[in-house]
Amino acid sequence: MLRALGLDAVCEQVYQELLAEPTLDATLLAERLGLSQDQVGASLDTLADLALLRMSREAPQQRRPVSPERARALLLRRQEEELRARQAVLEANRLAVATAAEQAVREQRRIPTGGERLEGLDEIQSRLESLVQSATSEICSIVPTQMAPEALEASRPLDEDLLARGITLKTLCHESTRTNPRSLAYARSMAAVGAQLRTAPALPHRLLLVDRTSALVPIDPASAAPSAVLVTTTGIVAALAELFDRVWTDAAPLDRAPAPEDATGITAAERELLKILSTGLTDEAAAKRLGVSVRTVKRRMEELMRRLEAGSRFEAGYKAGQHGWL
Repeated sequence: MLRALGLDAVCEQVYQELLAEPTLDATLLAERLGLSQDQVGASLDTLADLALLRMSREAPQQRRPVSPERARALLLRRQEEELRARQAVLEANRLAVATAAEQAVREQRRIPTGGERLEGLDEIQSRLESLVQSATSEICSIVPTQMAPEALEASRPLDEDLLARGITLKTLCHESTRTNPRSLAYARSMAAVGAQLRTAPALPHRLLLVDRTSALVPIDPASAAPSAVLVTTTGIVAALAELFDRVWTDAAPLDRAPAPEDATGITAAERELLKILSTGLTDEAAAKRLGVSVRTVKRRMEELMRRLEAGSRFEAGYKAGQHGWL
């Protein structure tokens, strides 16, 4: 029975013999069991280490075996402790393997130009949170489309925390933000606590600049599967920062409505629409680029044709060029 609980055969023999006659010394045990003195001595030490021998209460210099019930309980507890220790080592090894595998995947995704490929919304969101949390001076972002209400609310605590830390927030939003009550309310609430927001009729693809040392951009904005690349190469980040600055300069601050251009009498949104349609893009493509509905594109174009007194879009394009609108 004790062997099943981890006690070796020699130790069990010695233990059983002591149970039968507790006063036997090592010499007599060796003679009775046909063992060497060394074998008996080692077994007695093992039994003592396992607490299967205790000091006699009647003869303090001698050791006596504990009861079989106590012995079984002690050996079972020892096995349980060893099992827990092995499980702890197993979990530590499993974690080490998982960490190594994750690092290997990251290394595979790392591209030569100082970038890191990110796949899926969760991974992008996690990396974005880390980036934003590490910011020390400025975060610039381009948001070319309307954000969903839940996305706006999820952004609020992060934005407020950044502003509380003294981080400069500059955000370029699409001009349609001004006509979307929920988006406008969020933008105004952020502006009220120190964020800088401007709008433009057309914006480049989504962009996040952190301290002008790293940039997060989508790999393929048109793809249904979200993916992004984190770029840290100095030249690429500098180029993206320059793009942001140029668009920022021409954009209208949130607290000031976009005004018609003095020389032409058209707004920046109207000019952008004419430019887009003059390239041959469809109304659907223009609507997506401008962040408005197809109906809005058609309505604006009809208004422009009326003002240009044009009977067709082709004629409207020609007259717009004559008027200096393109």
